Amino acid sequence: MSPEDLVRFFHQRRFPLTDEKYLQTRIEEVFTAEGIAFEREVRLSSKDIIDFIVDGDIGIEVKIKGGKRNIYDQVSRYCAHDRIKSVVLLTAVSMGFPPEIDAKSGYVASLGRGWL
Repeated sequence: MSPEDLVRFFHQRRFPLTDEKYLQTRIEEVFTAEGIAFEREVRLSSKDIIDFIVDGDIGIEVKIKGGKRNIYDQVSRYCAHDRIKSVVLLTAVSMGFPPEIDAKSGYVASLGRGWL
């Protein structure tokens, strides 16, 4: 599955937007039901744990609230790791990304879109 496929996948579904941990559990359930290969809560370093890795190298970070700069800085740290080849921010925060972060492809999937 490509990062673009993941963005479309999330845009076509409704997920709960009130609790981030519950949202992550729902994503895990949907990935399992759809047969999508993933790892959850992947430790990239002693201080960096990304929410999901799909297909071995696509990082997914889930954020339903928070400051845009803080979110970007966190995702940028994840992109510095060799294991991550591209990253998808799954968020309810209205924001965008540059097309590349630390030479890794960056994507944003809006959680609100599935509710439209």
